Amino acid sequence: MMNQDNQITTQTLLYGFIAENAHSNRFSVTINRLFKENGINAMVIPMNIRPDDVTFTLSQMGNSKLNGALIATEYQEEALSLLHHASLLARESGYCDFIRIVEGNLHGELLMPIALERFADTFSEDIALNAMTHYFYDLITGETK
Repeated sequence: MMNQDNQITTQTLLYGFIAENAHSNRFSVTINRLFKENGINAMVIPMNIRPDDVTFTLSQMGNSKLNGALIATEYQEEALSLLHHASLLARESGYCDFIRIVEGNLHGELLMPIALERFADTFSEDIALNAMTHYFYDLITGETK
């Protein structure tokens, strides 16, 4: 259960949002609000990463306290090349937008096409943002929102 003080504990599921300008993107705010409203002990941390630091950052994620990270468009092709494992969809598409950390290994997936397929008809505005937010919530919690 997420406490109301937005504190991170050792039980909090932590995910990065890796982008050149992550703090100006609404994804982390939107998903964190959804987690908090539903009492989910998870948090997405916006991580502003420069292009010249992305390879190092992604390659070292397996040693971090993160459970995974969402990858912004500008780094998705490069992320695929740094994975230990990639889903079939990610390999066929040539990029990934989500990395799950499993026993220190980076497992890449491609979530946006699935998110849009599932939720595109649900929202009338900010379709991509809302679809990805709700699909990510479902993926992390196993619930349907």
